[in-house]
Order: sequence, then structure tokens, then C-alpha cells
Amino acid sequence: MNQLQQKGKKIDLYIDESRQRVGGEWFIVAGVAVENSNKFRQLCVDLERTSRKKHVKWGKADKNNRLVYLRTVISENRFRDIVLFSYVFRDTKNYVGATIRGIDLAVANLHQSDSEVSVYVDGLVKSQYREYKVRLRRLGCHVKKVRGAKDENEPLIRLSDAMAGATRDLLEERKNENNELKDLFSLAVENDILVGWINPNSGPSPITVDM
Repeated sequence: MNQLQQKGKKIDLYIDESRQRVGGEWFIVAGVAVENSNKFRQLCVDLERTSRKKHVKWGKADKNNRLVYLRTVISENRFRDIVLFSYVFRDTKNYVGATIRGIDLAVANLHQSDSEVSVYVDGLVKSQYREYKVRLRRLGCHVKKVRGAKDENEPLIRLSDAMAGATRDLLEERKNENNELKDLFSLAVENDILVGWINPNSGPSPITVDM
């Protein structure tokens, strides 16, 4: 078990999403959970510089640079105390409901029923804070707070964007980097960094969520 999944932690959960049509509509809710946001925020900023990915979104970054970025997060010990999430919802137009369900699944996978979890969602506006918190409570998911964040200001949201984008690329067979992405996702599952995925013989696969 990842140390972050142990009880009694104060966790920050950063959430981003992506839509993709691959034989139907897919909606991806991805995120990263950390105990020490300041520490990992600086690590991500430094890695964006050294990998040359910079602060741009996954889809706009150079392919080689973004693979270096994601490989470092998954493989190096300095990033070991994080948990990555990526949940795939098929054939849904209920994007808000899927995002809320993704947050619920993330918190459940952290086994944090007795801990304080603060949630930061890319692009969420203040008028939605209460709605998200109430709907999470109805699912039995109690979080300390829900707030909005912007990827241009928050490197941990940009890491969540990278997870969403990489998941989207794995769902697209035509991407040239898919083989390396499969290896990276397999390594992330093996290292207990990525949850909500399985590793069949054909490679890592998301557990598809029904709405």
C-alpha cells in the first residue's frame, strides 16, 4: 500500500477531465493526490523545466518531452508518495455527475474515511462549490472542502491534465507513443502509484465506470 493510502492523513486531491470519442463518447476524470502540496508543487515545476514539457497542456506539449515528464513522475522515488487516478466513463453526457463520481472513487481508493480530504477541480467556479460538496455527501463521500483551480496557476492540476491526456491517448490506437504509454501505466500500477487500473496480458486497462 502506498504510504498516502494509510489512515490519518490530510490529503489534497487535484482533478482534471478530458473528453474523447473512441467508438463512442468517453469522459475521463483524472487526478493526483498528495499529502504535501507545497513539496510536490515545486517538484512538478522543476520537472516541467528539466523535461522541457514546460507548463503547457499534455496535448500541446512535445511528445518526447511529455513522455519524459510522465516517466519521471512514475519511476523516480521523489514522486513515490503520490497517488494517481484516471477513471473512464463511457457514453455519458452527464459530465458534472461523472466528475463528482470520479472524486468519490478517488477518495474511496485512498481509504481515507477518517482523514481530511480537500478537493481542487480544474475550472470549477465558486457557485459550484456547494453543489459538488452536497452531491459528494449524498454518495457517502465526506470531504473537507471543494474549490476551483486553474492549470495555468497550479502545476498539480497540470499533472492531472497529463494523466487525463495520457489516458485519452491510450484509448486511441493510432497514437505512436501508445506502446511506451502502456509500459508507463503498467509500471505505475506495479509501483502502487496508479489506482483504478488493471494489468491484463494485453496491457494496462482502466476500469470503466457506469453512470
